[in-house]
Amino acid sequence: MRRLILVIFLLESVHSTCPEGLDIVAEGQCRGKYATFTGKYDVAATEAINKCNEIRAIPVTIHNDEQQSYWRDQVRSEFILGLVCNTNTSKWEWANGSAVDYKPPKYDSHLNSYCSTAHTWVLWSDGFWTTAGAENPPTTFDISCTTQLKQVVPVEDSCERFEDDSDDGVCYQVGAAAESWQDAQMICRKLGANLASIHNLQENSFLRRLAVSKGAGNGLFLGATTSGKGQNLGWIDGSDWDYENFYQGFPRAGFGDCIAMDTTTSAGQWMNIECTAKLPVACIREKISTNAPNATCRDDTWKDGELITSPGFPFSSSTPCDFFLAADPGKRVEAEIVLLEANSCCDSLIIYDGYLGGTVMA
Repeated sequence: MRRLILVIFLLESVHSTCPEGLDIVAEGQCRGKYATFTGKYDVAATEAINKCNEIRAIPVTIHNDEQQSYWRDQVRSEFILGLVCNTNTSKWEWANGSAVDYKPPKYDSHLNSYCSTAHTWVLWSDGFWTTAGAENPPTTFDISCTTQLKQVVPVEDSCERFEDDSDDGVCYQVGAAAESWQDAQMICRKLGANLASIHNLQENSFLRRLAVSKGAGNGLFLGATTSGKGQNLGWIDGSDWDYENFYQGFPRAGFGDCIAMDTTTSAGQWMNIECTAKLPVACIREKISTNAPNATCRDDTWKDGELITSPGFPFSSSTPCDFFLAADPGKRVEAEIVLLEANSCCDSLIIYDGYLGGTVMA
């Protein structure tokens, strides 16, 4: 069986996680119902703001037709809107301080007049925005919240969240211990990188110092494997094997097929160990330029065991692509989806059995 691993990112430059109970819906915005509140209208907005603050979010905020349509379709009875009265300007604004730059087809005329702190705005299932105050009887409200995930924007020739080895033009990151060498590579691929390859003494020294500074003082997985005594050595990123720093007598038969660096000494020498060892992760990637044409679909053949990522990863990943996976007659393809992060409004991953006319598997 051929095995391929997919990491599919359909989001536009988004790299963080929604608060529990909220889902990514559109343009990296998390939305969802968080709590309920029973009480009077005049304190409902304050209660909604306080509850959403618990997850660093704000109550329902609407700036365009898409958001209006989404929240209208979610309403069971009525939603508390995140509109508050700015007592300095006497105008309504959203709880995050943004202006009321959108008005639905149907809304209470009070939206155009001076505001009052004694009133709360609610959204009804027909899309109508209205106000209510203490004169209305107590009721039970749904408190829904929204928050915007942080946009990760690359800058020219940037290492972003990685450490910059300026002498060699590459970027490194040392992370926590992985459960195995395979797990370590998976961690790096999720960052748009590979387990580290090393091509000269400068890189070896830099990575060893970085490892120690990150608390990885007792060994580090590198992105190389060996089969047999010193045979078939190679870097997982496909780069040339043009430098090595093994302890004398290594690699040794029977010691394992994965390569690690000993970070306990300044020499940062290497040895082969069992791939099931638990060691910190060293990742490497090239610097990213904003001018690089990195958001196009790949048109060459995917290899057995290769990890697939959306074009533009780890930044803009919104380009739609087809990934064709094939096996020899009588064989099967196994595809493991490690991470699918997508806007629920408009992104999808569809797996077909076959080409044109193939049945939908998932």
